[in-house]
Amino acid sequence: MTEHTGTAALLDVRDLSVTYRRAGRRGGAVNAVRGVDLTVRPGETVGLVGESGSGKSSIGSAVLGLVPATGGRVAFDGADITHSSRADRRLLARRMQVVFQDPYGSMNPAHTIGDTLAEALRHNLGLPEDTIRERVLAALDDVGLPPGAMHRYPSAFSGGQRQRIAIARALVMEPDFIVCDEAVSALDLSVQAQVLNLLASLKRTRGLSYLFISHDLSVVRYLSDRIVVLYAGRVVESGPAALVAGRPSHPYTRALLAAAPVPDPEVQRRRQAERRRTTAATPPADRTNRGCDFAPRCPFAQDTCWTTRPELTDHDGIAVACHRYDQITSEAA
Repeated sequence: MTEHTGTAALLDVRDLSVTYRRAGRRGGAVNAVRGVDLTVRPGETVGLVGESGSGKSSIGSAVLGLVPATGGRVAFDGADITHSSRADRRLLARRMQVVFQDPYGSMNPAHTIGDTLAEALRHNLGLPEDTIRERVLAALDDVGLPPGAMHRYPSAFSGGQRQRIAIARALVMEPDFIVCDEAVSALDLSVQAQVLNLLASLKRTRGLSYLFISHDLSVVRYLSDRIVVLYAGRVVESGPAALVAGRPSHPYTRALLAAAPVPDPEVQRRRQAERRRTTAATPPADRTNRGCDFAPRCPFAQDTCWTTRPELTDHDGIAVACHRYDQITSEAA
């Protein structure tokens, strides 16, 4: 994958924060996203990776306008869309679409696939029926489904086929940019590979840009040009996909890589040992969370990690938020 360094950003997220209010008598707030910067350039795929609760889906939802940003700015093609109205979001849907993890949950089981794909074209764009039919058939063809699929119902399709339909529903709008939120995580490995290959092919043929959100670093690496790693709502590492996934610099990124299974038994044993080191680490009783968020789980944590939050700092093209970057990378070498 190539790094798109000389092109203006299609999506530009600056200092984004998202806070949720807790329900119940105790109330309070959850800071799901804290000061995140990221960009996606035309024709580029940026992978957003982290465990459940890291804030990655909240970023995707804020970009799409599904949850409000409590701080920062989201710009699309130079225009500020942070607090866009519902009417503006309908117009923006012509260029920005989403593919979720569970396609069946967002499909009306009483509607045919043709009606499901045509719905946004009728209500958002007001296109004539012959144009709608052409777009629906073209989208189905692009995702590898026959024309007859438009007359069938969601229950007639497998999980992988339904995800292809969800991708087709995004394609009928002819967007520039698609948010893929755990789009392959519910699929079997063989079907995952097919859908990932499809997304890569559509990127080339349609010139699409993706924000690809996943908990699986190996999946993100396959499709992405650049990777942004999130922990506790903050970016802890970012850079070219081959470097972030191939030679991770932050202990958390190393833990994500260790969690991915590999066919080589010796490599798998080393990864399991690395993962045990990370999950077994516990904070001293007298420490606070004023420092690095990952310190309670980090086998490399020292005193400064508990007292001072590390800044995201560039190291030869890789941005890493870790006080012990030099020592960890020298040990890995």
